[in-house]
Amino acid sequence: MDFSNIVVPLIVALVVQIVASIAIHTFGNGGSGILGELRIAIGRALPIPMNCTIWFVAITIATQNFVTANNLDSSFTLPIGEDMVGIVELIGLKRNAFVVLMATWFVSRLIHNFSSLIETWNEDSEFDATAVQALASIGVVLTWIVGLIVIMQSLGMNMSAILTLGGIGGAAFAFASKDVISNFFGGLLIMFNRPFGVGDKIESGSKICGKVTKIGLYATWLETEDGKQMYVPNAIFNSSEIKKSEEDNEAK
Repeated sequence: MDFSNIVVPLIVALVVQIVASIAIHTFGNGGSGILGELRIAIGRALPIPMNCTIWFVAITIATQNFVTANNLDSSFTLPIGEDMVGIVELIGLKRNAFVVLMATWFVSRLIHNFSSLIETWNEDSEFDATAVQALASIGVVLTWIVGLIVIMQSLGMNMSAILTLGGIGGAAFAFASKDVISNFFGGLLIMFNRPFGVGDKIESGSKICGKVTKIGLYATWLETEDGKQMYVPNAIFNSSEIKKSEEDNEAK
């Protein structure tokens, strides 16, 4: 029996891992500024999923070569959808699913790293760290939902019922979180358009009046004339006019 078809994929995997690890380590050392920190975040998220993928692909290819060399493919079959697949094809399906799993894991790790990075950028600024963490958690959940759907499809599962259920669940999730999403985009508009800033005295509608003490991604905090704190969801500013006090405008 020729073992080269089994050994060669493993040797190639070792070489690829060494080269890729050196490249990722160099890339992940980062640099100055935001781009350097982003490179560090990617460099921290990628190595483990990448190494697992390299070795799993190599081992499955070596296994397929062993099965083919010994004519074992037809000794075991399994129904996948409407087809019957042998060992070689089944291993290929498992490999595809594993690659998608590792890609999903990498994206979720990357989201966590990016959220931590944003928090360090804004330790002394006006961003709401709690909102950043919440959005990162939502992003991770959505990433895993999409990843699991792709994995099930790559394994040959019937996706019609799953997608129907997922569509219903997605619609329910969107309806339940519409206020959160509205407030989040309201916060982004405030931060980019800057209709007011921290320290401004503003009025909006008939009940909102006070000095801005903090602008978050979800809500804005005001200090009223009697010294009380007012918590205002950002979506309110999307549908009402905002006025700055005359004295505040003159000061600026």
